[in-house]
Amino acid sequence: MPLTTPRLAAAALRRLRGARPAEPAPGPGRPERPAGPPSTAPAGSLRLDGGFTDRFPGFLDTSQTSSYPWRLNLRHEAIFTMNRQLFDGARVLDIASHDGRWSMAALDAGAAHVTGIEARPELVAHAGENLARYGVAADRFSFEAGDVFAFLAREGHEYDVVLCLGFLYHTLRHTELLGRARDTGARHLVVDTEVHRHPETIVRLATEPVEREGNAVPDGYAPGDTVITGRPTLSALELLGRSTGFELTRLADWDGLLRDNPDATQISDYRIGRRLTATFERR
Repeated sequence: MPLTTPRLAAAALRRLRGARPAEPAPGPGRPERPAGPPSTAPAGSLRLDGGFTDRFPGFLDTSQTSSYPWRLNLRHEAIFTMNRQLFDGARVLDIASHDGRWSMAALDAGAAHVTGIEARPELVAHAGENLARYGVAADRFSFEAGDVFAFLAREGHEYDVVLCLGFLYHTLRHTELLGRARDTGARHLVVDTEVHRHPETIVRLATEPVEREGNAVPDGYAPGDTVITGRPTLSALELLGRSTGFELTRLADWDGLLRDNPDATQISDYRIGRRLTATFERR
């Protein structure tokens, strides 16, 4: 896909600044917006007929977090298909690697090796089992259970691509995270994150309970069973990247994915612009 264009940037900003009415997240008593009619998008569009979960269905069963076929398939398109040239022969670090779903996707896209760091040991176990199930050679991946920041602080890490997928909004330590990613020597950083829809360069603070699988984990700073988190606006995300040596070069074409897959479900956060996929290049 092309680099960020004025059309895509303007569309993203319109969503992030609230040009569309707010839509509550799916949940009990709050169903997602009804799906549209089947797509009639022309050949060469972003219409999906099958996807990541059709080839790797095991990932639908090894996580309690957002394991919905449409959601995983469209996220795969935005993160990997639109960035495929980054992964050929690359050494990849998968931050908060969960059950290994996106480590598998990176290897499938051509990565030479993936290292995953994940705080929850049961998810690390699932990750290793999943990749072995799909025949990935053991010397092409490694997963470690532990704290992301402690892992990144250790010397000797060298990667070509760092994946930060579904993690940035579970912490307030943004500059530390991106700065440590830069220290790995990575040329590219791919971020998929929730954002705060506001035109100013700000980060919205919140507290998050740690018991849920898809939430933050204790960080040693906030007492009790909650962690302080921050959701940056798009302009804040750009500033965070720039201040740590990364330039925002691409926003995934979620407008096109949503347009050409109107029957997709469980993606309301992308639909209303509360979440995006961004690619950064080391300056």
